[in-house]
Amino acid sequence: MGRDSRFGQRAQAAEALEEAKRALKLARKELEEFRKEREALRLRDACEKGWLAVLMATDALLTEFGLGKPESYAERRALLKRLEEEVPKAAKLGLRDRLGARGYYLHILGYHEGSLVEEEVEEELDKVERYLEDVEGLLKESHDTRLGE
Repeated sequence: MGRDSRFGQRAQAAEALEEAKRALKLARKELEEFRKEREALRLRDACEKGWLAVLMATDALLTEFGLGKPESYAERRALLKRLEEEVPKAAKLGLRDRLGARGYYLHILGYHEGSLVEEEVEEELDKVERYLEDVEGLLKESHDTRLGE
């Protein structure tokens, strides 16, 4: 892959990660609005925006590492497994398991079932924030490593 192409991928990954951070910020805003209004749909929306942040960050990571953007949840998990096999730090961070956990808690329980309470949503959004931080760390390391090529 040429240098210009790698730069383009890095720029796309950085932009996607920033978008994921914006989604998390909006999720937290939905949670705050719920606290004011007590409107249950706000909690569901907070969960779905948190889940979106995880998906966007994951896709940015997979793209940066040359695995491409997945077209399904199954492909996303398979590509994360491949990444974990190729990048020991990704395996140590347990990204694939964390993706699955956030999907279950935020997307299924929080959004579809509406069964998470306020404190659980806040806890899950904190976990999303840590996930984004870990993805950002991997992206930075990848960028720093590739600068040495």
